[in-house]
Amino acid sequence: MDKKVYNLDIIKYPNEILRQKTVLVDKITEEIFELVEVMKETMMKNDGVGLAANQVGKNYKLFVLNTTPYEDQPTPIAVINPEIISQEGSEIDEEGCLSFPELRIEIERPKKIRLQMQTIYNEKVILEIQDFLARAACHEIDHLNGVVFIEHVLEKDKDKVQKYLEEHSARRD
Repeated sequence: MDKKVYNLDIIKYPNEILRQKTVLVDKITEEIFELVEVMKETMMKNDGVGLAANQVGKNYKLFVLNTTPYEDQPTPIAVINPEIISQEGSEIDEEGCLSFPELRIEIERPKKIRLQMQTIYNEKVILEIQDFLARAACHEIDHLNGVVFIEHVLEKDKDKVQKYLEEHSARRD
């Protein structure tokens, strides 16, 4: 059987789907398996570290995450029905988003999180991650909750975000 993998279009802000809360995945179906594979491919082709289902037009509470972003061989995983059960510390660092091309701003996020989730094989696991991967997971969970990263903008970057939004809305008119 030939495996077909396609590159999905990434939805850009201000598309309303990015502000909608996603719904729990109640059953791992063939559609979910295929979606995860295509999302992994799309994320990697776009040099992303994470990609939420609503960023590709699907209303599922799932995202993919490259767990080895600084290595030559990517190791993407599917994170289904994630819930942060604890978090520690805080740090400010720069973030970007595939739905906001060319915008990078500093955001405050937890330094370490414990994440309850399901795998693509319907196993419930607790994932403990920190630093950059914790940041990426929090960013994707925000997407699943209809929150975009500009909502966390620090005071120092507010003008930068406003200018970005004005330029990009002008291009759409």
